[in-house]
Amino acid sequence: MKRKFEMRLFGLAVLNLLIAAFLFSPVSAAPIVIKLGHYSTADLPFPGQGIAPNVIVFKNYVEQASNGEMQVEIHPNAVLGSVRPMIELTQAGAIHMTVPYTSIMVPFVAEMGITQTPFLFKDHAVAYRTMQGHLGKELNELWVKKTGTRILSWPEGSGFRQVYTKNKMIKTPDDMKGLKIRVPENPGLLALFSSFGAKTVTVTWTEVYTALQTGVADSCETELLSVEEAKLFEVMKYATMLNHSYNVQPLIVNEKFFQSLSPKNQMILMRAAELGSIAHNGFCRTSENMVIEKAVKNGIKFYTPTGAEIDQFKQVGQKAYLDALRKSVSEEWIKKAFDAVAATEAEMAKEYQAKLKP
Repeated sequence: MKRKFEMRLFGLAVLNLLIAAFLFSPVSAAPIVIKLGHYSTADLPFPGQGIAPNVIVFKNYVEQASNGEMQVEIHPNAVLGSVRPMIELTQAGAIHMTVPYTSIMVPFVAEMGITQTPFLFKDHAVAYRTMQGHLGKELNELWVKKTGTRILSWPEGSGFRQVYTKNKMIKTPDDMKGLKIRVPENPGLLALFSSFGAKTVTVTWTEVYTALQTGVADSCETELLSVEEAKLFEVMKYATMLNHSYNVQPLIVNEKFFQSLSPKNQMILMRAAELGSIAHNGFCRTSENMVIEKAVKNGIKFYTPTGAEIDQFKQVGQKAYLDALRKSVSEEWIKKAFDAVAATEAEMAKEYQAKLKP
């Protein structure tokens, strides 16, 4: 009898412990929802920009690596506003992340303009490697200080800018004299093309097609993917692969929010941003080659200037751009950009030479 009584007491004790554990165990925390807005499409049009691939890869990695502790809520198609307002929303913490681009970032931090210096980067590989190094790190530190947002990655902004014309092929700076070329309201780029003797036209991007069609402009400059999306090859016949200016399209996050995350989750965001950047750049490169192939089939003539011809453009135009940039950016920052590129070039040359050895 005593044995049965003790067993009952033990059973009640265990039951009470189980009930207490159930009642007082912490409820699983709600996931951290990261609101990310951008201006591009939600799907993956091909050829197309790399923003959708970037944020899709970013979202999937964050959610998987955090085991659902963090979730990414994507708001595409500028539903939260255009690029500048989304930067401001990220600053205010109304959203957590966005994907701007160089020209819109310059009004917030003038030093960002050094990344668009004409003919600064020899190719995409040099540009990408440079931005991953000390130059990108220092620009990010300045960006955090001035905007309260952090740059997590430095994917390109659909590559280099090129020149497109209606009536003649551009091969040298002299070919641009008198050319009515649409240029965005970027002081450096306006100075660049004015130095070639061109007449700059500053209509908004949505009016470029009509401007070219009606003769308000007979040329424009931008990335190949932008030309494809705006169907500008319908009103132009020639493309000069000048590679005169490089754009970046960073993934940025509100700094206060970022610092509120655990070190583990901060690392997840940084790794996800790097993977997204790789996807972004790869998609852009493949899309750009497809645009060229499609345009050639439709009768567009492409020209790649020789090294000597590029030097002519560089000697005239780079100084004009830098003179405009110096009105808002110190000589120290301009030097940093050129020194960083030189260091990258030397590093890559050394690596490649080492790979040639048996």
